[in-house]
Amino acid sequence: MKKTLSWLDQHLEEVIIIILLGLMVIIMGIQVFMRYVLAKSLPWPEELTRYLFIWFVFLGISYGIRYNIHIKVDIIETVFPKVKPFLIVIQDLLFLTFCIMMIRPSINGVNMMIRTGQTSPAMNLPMCFVYLSLLMGFCLAIIRLVQKYLLLLFRRFGRGNILSEGGNEG
Repeated sequence: MKKTLSWLDQHLEEVIIIILLGLMVIIMGIQVFMRYVLAKSLPWPEELTRYLFIWFVFLGISYGIRYNIHIKVDIIETVFPKVKPFLIVIQDLLFLTFCIMMIRPSINGVNMMIRTGQTSPAMNLPMCFVYLSLLMGFCLAIIRLVQKYLLLLFRRFGRGNILSEGGNEG
């Protein structure tokens, strides 16, 4: 059980992201083949690919947090390198605050889609599954941000093996 949890902690987002990206490529490849070779276009591939991409983006947020690979403007950090650790903490706290604030609207969006029963035009897919990507993405981002600082604290006090090892912290 511990090995499974550790593996999930290490690879959850990247496995899901790889699957989503692979599905997008395959689905759009089929659509291109159908449209340009068979001259018959399918009604659902663009819609499904769009929804897979939305999931890809929101799950990618936590992956970026885990490995500190988000795009950011770092001119202040470059000019004043001594303030970089302080700015990283401020950036993470601001982003954590944003993610926490987005949980309620994400839940409201999912609930509204469930109440209204709205479905997608081409596939008749319940839109609550698309809106669920926001909630999942923000929840995973919160988990990864909290995990990042717990790992730093445990490492600082000599207990680095209490939690699974994270990515690069900075």
